[in-house]
Amino acid sequence: MFVDEDNKIELKEILNGSLPKEIVAFLNSEGGTIYIGVNKKREIVGIEKIDETMRQISDIITDQISPRCVEFVKQEHDTIDGKEVIKINILSGNRLFYIKKYGLSENGCYIRVGSSCKSLTPEEIEDRFIKSLNIKEVNIIDIPSARTQLSFKILKNYLISNNNHICDDTFLENYHLLTKDGKYNYLAEILADNNDIVINVATFSSSDKSQYLKREEFGGKCLLLAMEQAKNYINSINQTFVNLETTPRKEIKMFDTEAFEQAWINACVHNKWSESNHPGIYVYNNRIEIESFGGIPKVLTKEQFIKGKSEPVNKQLFDIFRACNFAEESGHGVPSVVSVYGEEAYIFSEFYIDVIIPFDKNGFNKATSKSDRKQPDKVRESVVDLLKSNGKLSRKDLSLLLGVTEGSIRHHLNKLQEDKIIRHVGPDKGGYWEVLK
Repeated sequence: MFVDEDNKIELKEILNGSLPKEIVAFLNSEGGTIYIGVNKKREIVGIEKIDETMRQISDIITDQISPRCVEFVKQEHDTIDGKEVIKINILSGNRLFYIKKYGLSENGCYIRVGSSCKSLTPEEIEDRFIKSLNIKEVNIIDIPSARTQLSFKILKNYLISNNNHICDDTFLENYHLLTKDGKYNYLAEILADNNDIVINVATFSSSDKSQYLKREEFGGKCLLLAMEQAKNYINSINQTFVNLETTPRKEIKMFDTEAFEQAWINACVHNKWSESNHPGIYVYNNRIEIESFGGIPKVLTKEQFIKGKSEPVNKQLFDIFRACNFAEESGHGVPSVVSVYGEEAYIFSEFYIDVIIPFDKNGFNKATSKSDRKQPDKVRESVVDLLKSNGKLSRKDLSLLLGVTEGSIRHHLNKLQEDKIIRHVGPDKGGYWEVLK
């Protein structure tokens, strides 16, 4: 029933850690199919925990591969000879896809060659990436919606409640909800009462994604309502702690509410919706991470972005956010996050932006005060001192020793390498850090 593995077929007896690599390889090649529950001899062995396995696959597709690939990867399951088998159908992608953990590197980028996955060389990665940049930018108002019947009661309620006059005869044109040929566009779809957008809030019991707890979804409805529900959910877990060492005693939240809300609004309004990428929130036991897609707008530098220079990725969506009092033109969102958690709260790549909001479970978050916040230079000095004494310390080790997030440590290590103060010798696992000066 099953054929041998080739450039289009992969047989897997069980779900294991190689799945992200295999999906990326098919995406970067001509597409293909992965069967799980079938061994290399083409024998059906089946899967015992089918629902749990499919959830794990869904998490891999959603969380471990970039750019977002959900429109190219679909999974289904079937019962064959009384045994459950999962089939993952993968289309050829239109971008250079990679394993998010490793980025645009030989460990992150793969293609399918015969029945195996081959790493791309740095030269091949650069060539493919440059070609992907030549793909014409598409505005969400020019993309036709897959739906022909849409309603906007929720959006209209938001607009009216914020003193905006609504004229039903010109509503669609005034808010740019139609394509040039008069059809609903993708902006209309994400703002409609019912749609297919997904706002995921995934919760983990550890500081990484190894111990999954649950996933909440707030999509399927007008983006404004979905993002507000996600925001309220996160704010509901923001515990209050009492610092008994101060007089009078001081109540402190686990994280700064305004900084989180500004980061979340920015993630939603500046997300690259034109590629069907959806922003998400990841809750760990020591931090919140907010992820949006698209990276820094091409017309801005990193420094301009950090200082609050505003250049909306989706201008028409931004105008609606502003009309509904979700966003302001002052561009204070990013500076408000930086003022609390420092520039290291922002982690950038070519395709996405991560904002890291650390928890203060003891009520003593030094970052909540500008005067007390650890300065980047001081953190880097401490990193160098620790690596002088033990070059085999990992990012997690440094994070625990210095009391900052792993994302922040990664940022400082990259900066120290750029300044030629340290260098990494050997493979990612098993290598060590060498202090140069």
